[in-house]
Formats: sequence, structure tokens, C-alpha cells
Amino acid sequence: MPLFTVTMKSNRSTNEKDRLSRAIHAASIAAGYPEDDLFQRFLSLGPSDFRVDLYYPALPKPRTDQMLMIEVLVSSGTDTNRKKGLVAALVEKLGEAGIDPNDIMVFFLETDRASGSFGGGQFAPPVAFA
Repeated sequence: MPLFTVTMKSNRSTNEKDRLSRAIHAASIAAGYPEDDLFQRFLSLGPSDFRVDLYYPALPKPRTDQMLMIEVLVSSGTDTNRKKGLVAALVEKLGEAGIDPNDIMVFFLETDRASGSFGGGQFAPPVAFA
């Protein structure tokens, strides 16, 4: 159930967002999540509303206007190796979509599965990883 929130500068077209969406979904599948587990949102901010240090933490080159800040909401207790696998898949798939790894930030947030409903008032079923 990863819920991806992608924050970026507002200079992206719908086609570019579609390309990013496909890459993120491919990474999710590569990390073992089901193909029908697609939950993403894209937040586009103006330059004065999206501010980051260009080099933190000691990057070899500055971030660009293509930078993506990706927050991934996952179930509490998600294994660290699973998170690392998802980050590696995101870097790979977004790289194939033309995003420099230097421009990809990923942060994980965890929530208990009993703390939300996917719709119809039903809570999420137990996680089954492929």
C-alpha cells in the first residue's frame, strides 16, 4: 500500500507527470507491491514555495529544477530492506525516465493499517507481498 506523494516545481507538463507516474509505479511493482496497488499524488509548487539546499548532504553536484521530493506512506513495521529495495527501484526507474539520481529524495512515513480506509468504510486487508 505505498502512497506516493511527489512534490516538485510547477514546471512539469502532464506528459512528464504521466512518465513519472509510470516510473514510480514500475518501481513499486519491482519492489514487490501488487500491480493494482496504485496510489499517487503530485504536488506542483511555485519556486517561492519549494525551497531546498542544493547540495545537502554533501552531494557531488547541485540539484536541478527537476528535483523530486518523494514521500512514501507505508504500513507500520515495513522492513528496512524492503524500503531500501523500493528506493533502489525508484532511482533505477526514474533514471530510465530521465531523472538524475541526484534529484531524487525519498522519505518514508509509516501508519498502522487500522488508521485508514481505502474506501467504502473498509479498512485495508493484511499485507501480502509477492
